[in-house]
Amino acid sequence: MNNYISLFGTVSVPILLACFLGYVYQKYKSPDTKVLADLSLFVLSPCLIVSAVSGSDLNDSAFAHIALFTVIQTVLCWVASVGVGKLFRFDTPSSRAMELTTIFANSNNYGLPLLLLAFGNAGFAIGVTNVVLHIVLVNTLGLYIASRSSFSPKQAAAKMVRNPLIYAAAAGLILYLFQIPLPTSINSGLELIGGAYAAIVLLMLGMQLKKTNWRASMRRKLWISIVMRIVGVPALSFLTIKLLGLHGLEASVLFV
Repeated sequence: MNNYISLFGTVSVPILLACFLGYVYQKYKSPDTKVLADLSLFVLSPCLIVSAVSGSDLNDSAFAHIALFTVIQTVLCWVASVGVGKLFRFDTPSSRAMELTTIFANSNNYGLPLLLLAFGNAGFAIGVTNVVLHIVLVNTLGLYIASRSSFSPKQAAAKMVRNPLIYAAAAGLILYLFQIPLPTSINSGLELIGGAYAAIVLLMLGMQLKKTNWRASMRRKLWISIVMRIVGVPALSFLTIKLLGLHGLEASVLFV
């Protein structure tokens, strides 16, 4: 019980505090969250990606395992979500919403603090790489899925190509693969700016919670999506780990 209380205080309280402050800020000031969303997309995320990927101390084998896990799990979750949407005859917007909530994990805000506490720096390094891949997927594949509800596939693909995270990830991978070190001053600046990403998105989460119409949200489709998220996704993650034959620290961290 004492360990649980310590874990809650170390991990959950800071996260809840940031969400609460965002909730209060939205209640009394009604800020334009689009500005924060653009700041996160065009400034904070690219800096985090370049600094984290280029400076990663993982070997090529570990990086390949993480990338394969992320890709395979994403495909399995997407296929499962599409199948469930067809089974329960979701309309197109509801299907797209369930796909987004099933495929993409909130691994940055909640996963990284837990990994650091449970597995130390070695687990944290694996987690950061997975988070970076998820950020890229959310802002590429996620943007494509969301846009398909309002745009044609060609228009959605065009919006995806204009996403800066694609190019940030490519730059980080080039620096990592060719072992090109960034100047210390530039790397420190990227880390400083990218470090604000988690705080900003948590504040935005609190703001969105304030704007949510909870009464209207309690629908059958929502509960099906929740079951997919808390039951289906862990099962598919476990299946992916078994398919890749992962074990030890990698398997534990990626499952979390």
